[in-house]
Amino acid sequence: MSFYNIVVKHALRNALIAPFTVIMLQIPWLLNGVVIVETLFNYKGFGWTLVQAAGNNDIELLLGCYVVAVIVVLVTQLISDIGYVFLNPRIRIS
Repeated sequence: MSFYNIVVKHALRNALIAPFTVIMLQIPWLLNGVVIVETLFNYKGFGWTLVQAAGNNDIELLLGCYVVAVIVVLVTQLISDIGYVFLNPRIRIS
């Protein structure tokens, strides 16, 4: 076997499982951290909209922001589950 086959097909695929898990779990945290950063630095974005909606008791806009946040979490978890199939050959989609 060549060095490329050993490293890429065997070692790298098994070594990427843990970092892939951590990266996929951190993406929703980045969305939540945007609220703090945009509030501190007065940027206009998703976090600022969420804070203004909470301050103005705009329930519909708050619900819309939460729906977007939940969709981001679900999509990252779906990407994570699909990525596991490619990284770990023992996991199968049935």
